[in-house]
Formats: sequence, C-alpha cells, structure tokens
Amino acid sequence: MKKLISILLILMIIPSGGICLKAQEGYVSLDPFPYSTHVLGEDLVIYGDTDFASVTLGLFYPKDQGYMGYAKYIITITARELKEGYVIPTETYSRLWPKGDWSVVVQNGTARAEITIPMAEEACYNRYVRVCEYSDNTLTAVNTFACRGVVIKNNTMSFSLSDGTTIRIYSWDNLSPTDSGEARLFVAFYKDGYMIKAKTYSGNLDSFSNHVTLAASESERVEILYWEDGLIPVQ
Repeated sequence: MKKLISILLILMIIPSGGICLKAQEGYVSLDPFPYSTHVLGEDLVIYGDTDFASVTLGLFYPKDQGYMGYAKYIITITARELKEGYVIPTETYSRLWPKGDWSVVVQNGTARAEITIPMAEEACYNRYVRVCEYSDNTLTAVNTFACRGVVIKNNTMSFSLSDGTTIRIYSWDNLSPTDSGEARLFVAFYKDGYMIKAKTYSGNLDSFSNHVTLAASESERVEILYWEDGLIPVQ
C-alpha cells in the first residue's frame, strides 16, 4: 500500500514539475533588421516573437562617440505588439539622435534578444536584387535593382528603389501562396500604390527565400539573388 501511494505521489509531482519548467523556458526573439541602415527621421519598426505575455523593449545609444550605450527609450509592450511590429519614432540627425550603431533589446527576466541598427542621415542603396534568366546553364538575361534592403514576409519579397518604385516578388499556385513546388512567380512593379507592370515565370519552385530558384524546364530556369555590395549573399 505504501509503495502504491509513493508511486501516485511521484506521478502527481512529475506533471507539476514539467509545467513549472516550461514556464521557466520562456523565449524572446527579434527579426533581423532588414535594411543596411535606418534613416534618422523615419519610423523604426521592430518585429519579434515571445511566449511571454509582455516584454521590455529598449533602444540604446551607440557605445562610442561618448554615448556609452545608454538607454534612449524603454517601454513594456505586449507579445502581440511585438509580433505585429512595434513602431519607434526617430528624429532627424542631431546631438540627441546621432549616427552610428544603435541597439534594440527585448527582455523578460533572463530571456533576452538583441539586434544592432545602423542609423544614418541618408538612405544607402547598397544591397542588390538580381533576377537572372538561364538557358542551357548560360546566363541569357539579368536585371539588377539597387535597394536599401528586402522585407520578406507572408511569402512576399518587397523592396523600394531610389526613384520611389516598389517591387514585390511573390509565388502562387492556384491563387494560393506557395514556397515550393509548381508555382507561378510574379515580379511586380508599383508606383504611387498602383501596379505599373509585371513579369511572370512558371515552373517548379525550389524554395522561396533570399535565393529563389524556379525551373521552367530541364534547360531553362530563373534565379533571384539578394546580395550586399561586393556580391556577398545577405543572410
């Protein structure tokens, strides 16, 4: 009887301990900053994820130039606000808003995530998206677009050019987004909110990420490459 009671007590304790352990394993994460620089004066949007109900978000000065990494902005936000994108207004370049590498930290207890945000006075178009067409493994056409960075969300790559044109690249299969398999790839150009032109490719999509490959046939394919200045793939 004592042995049976001991077993029952152990069984009762194990689930309880498991729940406590899970609660202690909370996490926070931040999406990588999608642009090479943030332009001072524009809104800074921070995306992330957490299983906590709320987290503390902080924006910190650069560690050099005498700013010592001191806090500029600290606020408690909900998990939903973080997931949907929390907006931090910034001001134009000044002593209170210097250029340099700022930090964004999201934290709850010992769970912590940090990213670096390079801030500048003007936009820097030093990242490149290349749409390459191949036939029999020979490059037959290439279009190169200089941009500040690419936002990849909801199966869509989106970036803006220096003339204000926005390009969106997305893949569909029977009017539904897809990231692999049979697909139609769209490269659409928008100006002032209106689509002004688009080019489509059909074939088998290998993946939809920073490097997209779509095979139209055994001898023809399209590749979309996202590179930094110096032909280095953006991670």
